[in-house]
Amino acid sequence: MAGRTQLLVILAASLPFAEHLSAQGSDAKLRRLSAEETGCDTTRQQPTDTVYAFDQVDEQVKPVYLTIEDMPLRVREVLTGRSVFRFVVESSGDVNRCTITLVEEKDPEWTTAVLKELRRARYRPARRGGQPVRQLVYQIFTYNEDGRFLHGR
Repeated sequence: MAGRTQLLVILAASLPFAEHLSAQGSDAKLRRLSAEETGCDTTRQQPTDTVYAFDQVDEQVKPVYLTIEDMPLRVREVLTGRSVFRFVVESSGDVNRCTITLVEEKDPEWTTAVLKELRRARYRPARRGGQPVRQLVYQIFTYNEDGRFLHGR
């Protein structure tokens, strides 16, 4: 694998599934992401518009495929990688970096590689009443060293 890897992302579309992910990731077991890791600008005022769940919008956020650049050598040796993040996609399609939360992690180096790309990812925003709106998203990022993407719940 030479420098670039395309990454499959799965958008958790069902509330029971999202709740299951939250229940799996105990705060005590997961490392906390710093503002530096997420790219959160703590000096900036956060939006106060309503954040909608998947079942409160007419069209959900459209997930993206991320290309992981410069994966650390150790990550390339990991048999599988899986990280689950929760964050808000703004009505502009940008990820609100201050809302990025780690829900599940198999390998910290994989998470770091994904997080670098997630900070600059763009989405097709959710729509409600024909207007773009903010949506809370749970997203799974998976990797398998033989090039297969992992599909799972």
